[in-house]
Amino acid sequence: MKKVSYILYALLLIGTLTPGCRKAINFKDAIYFTGTEQSPSTKFTIEGPSSMGVSVTYSAKASADIGVNVDVVPALVEEYNKKYGTTYQFLPANSYDLETKHLVIKAGTNISDAVRFSVTSLDDFAEGVTYCVPITITNVDGGQDVLEASRTLYIIINRTIITQATALSPNYFTVPSFLTATSLASVPRLTMECRVYVNLFQTANPFISSVMGIEENFLLRFGDVSIANNQFQLAGGLVNGKKFPVNSKAFFSTGQWYHVAIVYNGSTMSLYINGVLDNYTDAESGGVNLTDSYSGGFHIGYSAGGRLLNGYVSEARVWTKALTAKELQNNLCYVDPTTDGLLAYWRFNELDTDGTVPDLTGHGHKAEPARAVSFVTGVRCP
Repeated sequence: MKKVSYILYALLLIGTLTPGCRKAINFKDAIYFTGTEQSPSTKFTIEGPSSMGVSVTYSAKASADIGVNVDVVPALVEEYNKKYGTTYQFLPANSYDLETKHLVIKAGTNISDAVRFSVTSLDDFAEGVTYCVPITITNVDGGQDVLEASRTLYIIINRTIITQATALSPNYFTVPSFLTATSLASVPRLTMECRVYVNLFQTANPFISSVMGIEENFLLRFGDVSIANNQFQLAGGLVNGKKFPVNSKAFFSTGQWYHVAIVYNGSTMSLYINGVLDNYTDAESGGVNLTDSYSGGFHIGYSAGGRLLNGYVSEARVWTKALTAKELQNNLCYVDPTTDGLLAYWRFNELDTDGTVPDLTGHGHKAEPARAVSFVTGVRCP
């Protein structure tokens, strides 16, 4: 029996047996979707109608042809969402095609030929929605076992968004409505996130490129006299008068889009880069004051003394809840403006009639520019 059998079944079987039984484990070969050994899902990023191959694998060589029947089961999307904390939707009707529902692992081999799964139309796709297509093994003609953890392949479909973003330096933005929002004087849970692109990191002391937040309070920025100019930092991290700053372990490059986020959950300050935890520090419970008027209050692309960011910004959001890594990853490019806990949402891809960047939540926290706004076009996400 192949070594792959042990890799595939050890965690599945050992975890369900008592210590006394583990000495008598008899591993069985089984069938599963190719590529699901580590995760049952696979990402499929598209811009238009596109196709990908799907196959099944047997953990031993087949002694005779093995027929494997598969099918698309929309109801499994809800089960996936409950298990992994996602909000995926099934594809709109008549927008996909599975070439065949019958795959064959031929004698002497252990992998079937790939069948084509196609997204045939994007006409009914909703902006920013991530779709999920579960394809599951329904029957094996030869009676071989199916590895239950890999019985279903979840195809996670992201549509590439092509939009425009706002240029910073010499421009920046102010959110004056935060100053008078008394409900924001002590926010017990907080997430700030945005996509950012740097043309050039600051080369003059204090080497700071400001992203968003409030100077001396709660500010996301690149650089400082104590770190590299291309390191990311939560400066301040002020909770109940105590500071809990965090520096990124990662170093950033120019000419590249990043999603950056800080999450305060009442006990830790956590920095995320592209939805992945980079660094954190322990903090205390309490509240973050978003009404602080220091240096003019909450800004995007500015902090005390200028410290502008030479680059572009997109998809900036402030939440009154602590997002999980999965929630950050699911909404790198867009989020439903009506989502619970979303305080302010600036896409930075358009202006309101008064020349400000609108807050899509409807809460009225518009971002006011320091000067005329310019955009960069052809921005892709992801």
